[in-house]
Amino acid sequence: MMNSFIYGLLIFIIFLAPNASWAIQKSRPLPIDSRLRVITYNPNGIHHYTGYYNYQASIVLEDGEEVRTISMGDTKSWQIVPQGNRIFIKPIADNPEDANTNMLLITSKRTYHFILQAAEVSDDGINDPELVFETKFLYPESSNEGKSAVLQFGKQKKGPDLSEPEKYNFNYTISGSELVEPLRVFDDGEFTFFQFKDVNADLPAFFLVDSRGEEELVNYRIAGDYIVIERVTSVFTLRHGQDVVCVFNEAKPLPKNNII
Repeated sequence: MMNSFIYGLLIFIIFLAPNASWAIQKSRPLPIDSRLRVITYNPNGIHHYTGYYNYQASIVLEDGEEVRTISMGDTKSWQIVPQGNRIFIKPIADNPEDANTNMLLITSKRTYHFILQAAEVSDDGINDPELVFETKFLYPESSNEGKSAVLQFGKQKKGPDLSEPEKYNFNYTISGSELVEPLRVFDDGEFTFFQFKDVNADLPAFFLVDSRGEEELVNYRIAGDYIVIERVTSVFTLRHGQDVVCVFNEAKPLPKNNII
C-alpha cells in the first residue's frame, strides 16, 4: 500500500506544483553505459531514485562532502550504508510497493530530499536499460564558480590558425539540446576547440567523460571566437541546467572493452 507521505506528495505535485518552486529531479544515463547516471542537484527539488532488487548501487556526492544525517520514512525496506561522499543503497522490502518512501539527507554542505522507489529488473537482467549501478550528483553552482574564474583567463589569446585545416581533426559528432550545442568542434591533437554563436553568452559547463563513464569538470579558456579545453578525449558532456549535449570524438572512440 502506498504510504501517506508518497500519497500526499503526489497530491501536492498534481494540484499545487504549478505554483511552487519544487521540482522532481531525475537522473540521466551517461553515453558510455546507461547503468551509470548523473543527476543535477536542486536545493528546491525532490530527487527521484529507483533501486533494483538484488543489485547494489551507490549515490555519489561532491568530493569532500560528508554525510551527517540520514532520516527515512521507512528504515526497514532499504539498506543504507554511508561512506565518505558515497551512499551505498539497496531495496530489501518484500515487494516494490512496500519500499516506496522518502529520505532526508543532510551533509556537511547541503540538504537533499529524495523519493525512493524499488523495482525488479526486466527479463534482460543485468542488461536492463533502466538498471542503475551508480548515480552521481552534478552541482551547477560549483560549475558556475569555476567557469567564472576560467572566463577571466586568456581572453586576449588568439584562436586556432585554420589556414592549414589538415592539421586539425574535425571528425566530431554532436547530440543533444540545440540550446547548448556548439557550432563545431575540432582538435589539434593537444587542445579541443569549441565554437559557439557567442562566447560571451551564458556558456555551459564542460565535463570530460572517462573510460569508466564518470564525468569530470574541466577548465577552459576563451581564445578569440573559441572555447579551448587543453585536453583531447573521446567524449565531452556539456551541461547548462537541464540542457545536455554529448560531443563524440569519432577519431578517438572509447575502447569497446571498457563498456560493460
